[in-house]
Amino acid sequence: MERDNASAARVRSRGKRTSMLACLASIVMSSLVQAQTPGVRTGAIDTRDGRRVSIEQRVEQAFRIEPVVQRFKGRRGEVIPFSFTVTSTGKTMQIDVSPIQLRQEESGIILHDEHSPPMEGVKFTTPTRFTLNAGETVELKGKVTIPLAKTNYLSFGLLVRDEGMVDEPTDADAVGGQTRAAIRYVTQYVLRVDVETGLTNLSSIEQMEIEDAQVVSHEGMPYIRAYVKNPSNFALECRVRAELSHSDSADASKSRSADPVALFMPSRANLDDDEKYLVRMMPNARLRLEAPLETSLIDGQYDLNLMVSNGRRTMLERTFPQTLLVNSFRALDTRIANLGPGVTLEPAQIELGRVEGTQRMVTLEVKNNSDDDQLIHLVPRDHLGDPMSRLMLSSTKFELDAGRSKTIRALLRGVSRESSQWGTLDIIRRNLKSPNDVESATSLPLELVHQQRPQLTVAAGPLQWANLTDGNAFVIEVANEGEGYAPIQGELLLGRDDGSRPHRLLDGFGRWLAPGQKRELQFHLPAEIDAGRYQIRLTVRSRDNLSVEEQVVVLDLTDEMLQGSQHASNDAAAFSNADADPASLR
Repeated sequence: MERDNASAARVRSRGKRTSMLACLASIVMSSLVQAQTPGVRTGAIDTRDGRRVSIEQRVEQAFRIEPVVQRFKGRRGEVIPFSFTVTSTGKTMQIDVSPIQLRQEESGIILHDEHSPPMEGVKFTTPTRFTLNAGETVELKGKVTIPLAKTNYLSFGLLVRDEGMVDEPTDADAVGGQTRAAIRYVTQYVLRVDVETGLTNLSSIEQMEIEDAQVVSHEGMPYIRAYVKNPSNFALECRVRAELSHSDSADASKSRSADPVALFMPSRANLDDDEKYLVRMMPNARLRLEAPLETSLIDGQYDLNLMVSNGRRTMLERTFPQTLLVNSFRALDTRIANLGPGVTLEPAQIELGRVEGTQRMVTLEVKNNSDDDQLIHLVPRDHLGDPMSRLMLSSTKFELDAGRSKTIRALLRGVSRESSQWGTLDIIRRNLKSPNDVESATSLPLELVHQQRPQLTVAAGPLQWANLTDGNAFVIEVANEGEGYAPIQGELLLGRDDGSRPHRLLDGFGRWLAPGQKRELQFHLPAEIDAGRYQIRLTVRSRDNLSVEEQVVVLDLTDEMLQGSQHASNDAAAFSNADADPASLR
């Protein structure tokens, strides 16, 4: 539901909304960091005020190794030779080499395990302790023997490290009374020899445990998050997919499942190819797997089915019931328009134009994942309700069978004397079982930029505290005073002064705000927030990173504020204890 202007569904108690403008405090932060190269050393540390540290950072590794990972294909019992090149960067160092066991963090990052015995099967054919002279290059060689275990993937770990050097501060580094420090700098590499065995009958994958899987909100969008464990003593390789389907219920039929979603480790999130979805698990590792879920949702019960496969064969499967509420995914309708149960249109905000950053043609996709055939009618109109003659659609009225999708091309044609136009794409949906009845009517924001974008003019009100029916929140109202749509993106960082990571609260999500329209951004606090002093950094931006509002606030959150009790009327007094710095408002 659009949360513009005053929503009738929202209830506020009198005295539960407080302006933040009277409770601001300035923050003075000082940081001295100087980066230089090469080498590393610490400078003087001034502890007289207990707060300021000066660090001079000059870091460079003592040697380089190429490659870091070698990958082979082999059969059980086969012996495979390996070789790595070690190159000095300018200093003579003593190098030690040893086999190690590998461990894996939840994110998928692989590290060495100092507390477990190394994996068997590694034999070095070059010395495991040697002197690497300045400017010298040596070959590190050895062999790995593939064990007889039934696994499709093995990873042998090697640790290469020097003895390190101590960087003692000189008398010139410190003035009398200041603290000095010495640090030992060690260069080490964790190398891997990975082997794919090609086995398909895998007892190791069958031992995998799918511990949990949920659909969570990530930056306002539905996100699948699952946890899997490899309890075996061998590494393995697999792929994991998830499929979300609506359960049978009294008020909603079982919708067709969307295409399965491939999950990935967070450490591979930035990969662009198919390797992104390859899950490699070290022995006894527990991994978090994720993926965005780009599909429309309705309130109700769902089944989230996880499938672990090797090649095309599904080896393991488990289903997790889910209760999903659309309001938990507040960014979803900025990307996917829900035209009714199982019927969607993408994108949900449509712009065409002839200026930089716009396109003359945009592809629209309508999907029908419901159980019934649908009749769809598209009508583009400007803000006065008149047809937009400069917009041509490849199809304006069509039938869409259940389980099918249709692509429509939207094209900006001809030359207009107007600089730009804004309006809506009206979508009328009928169920072919009763074609004379309108099942739903939806209006999506539509903008045509013929010559230049309209100037953005967005105003923001004061930041306020509010006890809403669905929890506590910081709220701020924004208004579009321009002549075209304004996308709104809001971020609020809520942090303590103890160095802990701040909570990142989002709203707006790029949703377009129509001219003359107002919208309240709500930054809902997590339930685990405790009373105390907090620093707030608010940023509201629009298109082209235009700053709409920036504030820095320090305030005391009281128990009465967090509980939303009858004492909340004293909130203003609690805020006024903080000093105000007008320069920090904007």
